[in-house]
Amino acid sequence: MSSGHLLVLGASVIWILFCMRFWYAIDQEHTWQRRFIAIGAGVGGGMIYLIGMMMLQMLKEPDSHPAEGGSSEIRVSPGRQLDETKQ
Repeated sequence: MSSGHLLVLGASVIWILFCMRFWYAIDQEHTWQRRFIAIGAGVGGGMIYLIGMMMLQMLKEPDSHPAEGGSSEIRVSPGRQLDETKQ
């Protein structure tokens, strides 16, 4: 596991712990508030993890080995000819 993965996982866990701090602070009589905080902790932690992993994939260096298996041909069609009178 690389340091980037650990940072993303750590940020997700810190978000969940931060939300759970408020969950414990809310009185037990306010069940809906506690439920919304718990749902926000789970969804927010998951989103932080997913977005962080996507950012790590974007920042990863590409492989230095070129694709093997043959050469690829690129063909370019001439397209439309421009009329010199329209210029």
